[in-house]
Amino acid sequence: MSSSNRENKKIANVMANALLNQQFISVKIYNETGDGQITGLITKIDQEIRRVKLSHENGTDWVAFDDILNVELVE
Repeated sequence: MSSSNRENKKIANVMANALLNQQFISVKIYNETGDGQITGLITKIDQEIRRVKLSHENGTDWVAFDDILNVELVE
């Protein structure tokens, strides 16, 4: 298994657990003008269109799986 595949599996596991346990996560997102970060709760994971819905203090965002660089649980 390639390292990017392992990383994708790790990200998927963290997101699934965060959704299940309603834990806040910090998501690092690729952006052409500079990587961004969103901290919030996952409210939906859409496997078909490969994106995740994050709810945060400024509203909600849909983030494409391919744009996610890293995910960490917020302690």
